[in-house]
Parts: sequence; structure tokens; C-alpha cells
Amino acid sequence: MNPDGRYPTSRAPPNVRAGEGDRASPPRRGSSQPARAAACGAAVAALLLATPGRADESRAARRAAAAREQDRPYTMVEVSGGMMTLPGADVCPVSLSPDTCEQGETSVSFGIHNLYRWGDIGFGAGIFWAASLTTEAARGAPELERDHARSYFMLDGTFRYYGIRTKTWEWWAGATLGGVVVNDSWSVKADREPYSDTAYVGPRAATIGTEGVAAGLAIGGEWTFADNWSLGSHLRYSSWFLPEQRKVSPTGDRASLSERVDMFNIGVLIAYRVAL
Repeated sequence: MNPDGRYPTSRAPPNVRAGEGDRASPPRRGSSQPARAAACGAAVAALLLATPGRADESRAARRAAAAREQDRPYTMVEVSGGMMTLPGADVCPVSLSPDTCEQGETSVSFGIHNLYRWGDIGFGAGIFWAASLTTEAARGAPELERDHARSYFMLDGTFRYYGIRTKTWEWWAGATLGGVVVNDSWSVKADREPYSDTAYVGPRAATIGTEGVAAGLAIGGEWTFADNWSLGSHLRYSSWFLPEQRKVSPTGDRASLSERVDMFNIGVLIAYRVAL
């Protein structure tokens, strides 16, 4: 040891040479700084990548809202759901005997339309689908447990005139023209509850489709509850012109509907506006 109390480097105790004594320097923290810098960089990059998407979305939303306020063209997607009824239809899924026919039909319905709006005028196209709420027993051997189900599909063009318009409410009247398909399906218990999970080629039910022309009128109203969202309801009437002769399936079953049929539909809708 030197007179000033210091050890020579070669003779210093191990703990002093290793920096573990009373005069040991604090541990360095420089090794964690690159990791922190990398984490900050990743966060900033994620923020920069997400910002343009949010900006584009908000910009499109502002353009769509401005187009409606300034009567400039824009498009809107409309989804609806409700109840469809055929009050005066003679539904005869088995035969033409009056004893087997029923008066009227009620079904649950869904629809989606894409409309082009310009001021008071709107036009576009869409699809309309409905299915019967009940199934009927079909003729056949009792052990087969045959059932009959019916569904409806419409593809039509739509024209609307928005005659009453305020900042938040719009009321319209319009007309529709298109085609309709009535599907009748007869199935047996083995079709509905197959013996195995094996998928066989071909349908699991005997189905026939009756095609026709549909023309009608509609009225409705919409309430704008957000910049580009609206909620409303509609009442729709359509006259279906179906073939006079009912189609017959290979199993001898007849189509449910024929000739002219009146259809009424009432439902609610939600729409979203998109800028061009």
C-alpha cells in the first residue's frame, strides 16, 4: 500500500480491482437506451401508418355529408328487414283441389339495395328475399315424413322521388320493376336428418322454381341520426305476374302459386351514404 492509502494496481484486492468495493462506480445504463429508442421508433411508425387511413376515412365521410347538404351526387347502401304477406293468394302446394289450398301467406323478408342519389331523385337496384315462417306436410308415404317449404327471391330496379326533405328527415315515394322467383321444395326425413355426414352430389330436396315479372309502388321515410347514417321504414306493394299453368315436380307435386299475386311488405331499413 502506498503512503496515501492507495494500492498499486497489481496488488489491489480482487474486490477493489473488480469495482466492487466502497469506491465502485454505479452500473452503466447506456445498454438499455437502444432498446428504448427502437420501441419509440416502432410506436411512431405505427402511428404514422395508421394516420393516413383515419384521415382518408374521415375525408370520405366529410365528402359524403357535404354532398347530401349541397345536393351533389352520392351513393347509398340500404339494408332492410320486415314482413311480407300475400293476403289474397291461393297457396296450393299439393294439388289444384280447393280442399288443399290455403288463403294467404306470411313470410319474413330481407333486402339490400344500392342507390344513386342526386338531389330529390334516387334510383338503383337490389335484391329481396323472403322465406315462409312455417313448413307444411306434403303427400307421400307416412314413413317418409315429407315436408314442403317455400321461399321467394326478387331482383328489381328502384326509382324514388324524395318530395319532403329537411335537415334530418326525408320522405319518398317510388316505383319498382323486376323479376320474381318462387321456389317450392319438398324434402323427406332422410334429407333433413341424413344417416351420415357424407355429402352426395345433387340437391337433397325436390325443388321447382316459378319465374315471373314483378311491378309495384313503395313509400318510406328516413331519419338521419349521424353524418352518413339514416334509419327509416318503408311500405311496399308489388304485383306478381306468374305463369297460369303451375309447374309439376318429378314426384308429382305442383307449384304453390300461379297467375297474378298481390304482395305487401312492411319493414325497417338502415342506410349508409358513400361519396363518389
